[in-house]
Amino acid sequence: MSLGTEFLQALSTGFSSKDSSGCEKFITDDFELITTFRTMSRQEFLDWAASGGSPTTISDIEPIYENDEVAVFYHNVDTRDLEGNARPGKLMCCGSKRDGKFYVWRVARQGDKT
Repeated sequence: MSLGTEFLQALSTGFSSKDSSGCEKFITDDFELITTFRTMSRQEFLDWAASGGSPTTISDIEPIYENDEVAVFYHNVDTRDLEGNARPGKLMCCGSKRDGKFYVWRVARQGDKT
């Protein structure tokens, strides 16, 4: 199983169990999650995952490409916006690696606008 797949599965488990400890081994100390709307530090990301996301459910993880430097994935997501409305969608993620861990994870969601 690829590192990216393992990371996304750990994140999915973290959302559902509200425990982000399974994600820690996949990310560097200077990790950043970059989305259309904001950038999260490692601790902000771990806290967000431990809170259950928005709430967030990840499914249908589809690896596009992965090597020692980068991982690119599609996956489905079910989440809620700030008003509590359901927001199902498809995400494309690109993770940059250093020393076998992700230091940046970029997320683009179909339909998101800055």
